[in-house]
Amino acid sequence: MGTKTKAVILAAFFVLAVFQISTADELRLSNGDVITGKFIRMEDNRVIFQTDYAGEITVDWQKTARLLTDQPVKVILSDGSVLEGDTKAFQDGMMRLESAKLATPSDFKMADVAAVNPQPKPAVKITTRANVGLTQERGNTDTDSLRLDGEFRARTEKSRYTLLGELDSEKENGDTTVRNWTAFGDYNYFVLPRWFLYANTLFEHDKFADLDLRSSAGIGAGHQFFESETLNLFASAGPAWVNEDFKEAEDDDYSAGQWRISYDQYFFGKFVQLFHRQIGFLKLADTEKWVLKTRQGLRFPLKYGLTATLQYNYDYDNEPSEDAEEKWDSKLMFLLGWQFDN
Repeated sequence: MGTKTKAVILAAFFVLAVFQISTADELRLSNGDVITGKFIRMEDNRVIFQTDYAGEITVDWQKTARLLTDQPVKVILSDGSVLEGDTKAFQDGMMRLESAKLATPSDFKMADVAAVNPQPKPAVKITTRANVGLTQERGNTDTDSLRLDGEFRARTEKSRYTLLGELDSEKENGDTTVRNWTAFGDYNYFVLPRWFLYANTLFEHDKFADLDLRSSAGIGAGHQFFESETLNLFASAGPAWVNEDFKEAEDDDYSAGQWRISYDQYFFGKFVQLFHRQIGFLKLADTEKWVLKTRQGLRFPLKYGLTATLQYNYDYDNEPSEDAEEKWDSKLMFLLGWQFDN
């Protein structure tokens, strides 16, 4: 091989190497480290980056100071705004996008970014969950208990539909000691990316609290603080009408203020999910009368959609029927279930 041929080959390798380096995406961390490779996406405060030396890695978005890519990106800000363009070098902690559609570059804080190149989401996001708990004791104790609960949630761009149901039954030595059920339906319409209007209804029965049927209908507004695969939190409040039918005590109906809180969050790479739900009513004509229902616990995803749940229920009625033994009910349960997410 001639000297000139070797020189041409070496020059070609040099040009390719320089081109590869110059076209590599760059992620600069707040501690000064620089990661080069291929930027994939950023969602749920996690940057996914493909490197030649470590494969696909994940970096905390809050620890990044600068992101530069060779391809146009789609950026979603925390207020719901969507921007598309090419990233340009700018000061740490900030991002700059340039596009033919923009007269001037768009500058914004990296802390205000909710997602970059997020994965496409289905038109309707569906989550379905069902749990069961069974206990049978024989010998000195003759007890049978059954716990069933389920949840269905459908989310579109503007709407969210939620259905919840619970059933508890227990017999001891042939006598029924627990019999209650709850059904709940909620519709949310998002007027803004984080704000929604709601309408909901609740039905519940508890034989041993003398409650034949409590029904309610409410409307109001709520705020979605977080909504992602790993963290969800919202709170809502508004007026409601409550009707209580008792077996022995005098029936009652009243206007009330209603509030609702729903929270769930995964920890340790989706090893466990912490959750809390509550709904409450405060009688407007008599603020001494209030009702609270809460569900909280730890949910452990297993294989093939199976889940194991350690759950604690606590309900409180400040002015129950005179035939009720206590103002409160609590229950600690271990449940096995199944969950589906599309």
